[in-house]
Amino acid sequence: MSVIVIKGHVAFVVDPASRSQPDCIRSIDVSANRGEPKATPAPGDDEALVQNGSVYWWEFTDSSSCDNPFPIIYGVPLKGKRSAAVGYVAAKRLKAGVIYHVNAVSRGSGYGSAWFKITRNGRIENYRSDPTPSMVDKDGYVINGSAAKQ
Repeated sequence: MSVIVIKGHVAFVVDPASRSQPDCIRSIDVSANRGEPKATPAPGDDEALVQNGSVYWWEFTDSSSCDNPFPIIYGVPLKGKRSAAVGYVAAKRLKAGVIYHVNAVSRGSGYGSAWFKITRNGRIENYRSDPTPSMVDKDGYVINGSAAKQ
């Protein structure tokens, strides 16, 4: 997946290098990479996803049809019946300088993900892999920032 700007809006498109070349999605989630900065839950949001997962947008449908073709515009509600088994988070305002991670699932087993950042001048930087790798201790366990500073 790649992230671009279409008429001033963040949009998600199929990466030209994708082997599967999906034509639509049934779910999408966008979160702040490494958990910061946290978004603020709005009425109707799954608060745990926002507070614990740093989710900025989380929408899953039960649709098996191709109701949501690419490009997907950030924050435009997906068509189809919302899944009752998975939480929902309305789209939050994205912030410049923050690295975000996006995941999308299409019909069948198709999926895609990407990392991106909106620069101060409104451009999008795409990353094929996580540009902020985890910090690990001498045994290879992931440690958080406060433990790393001790």
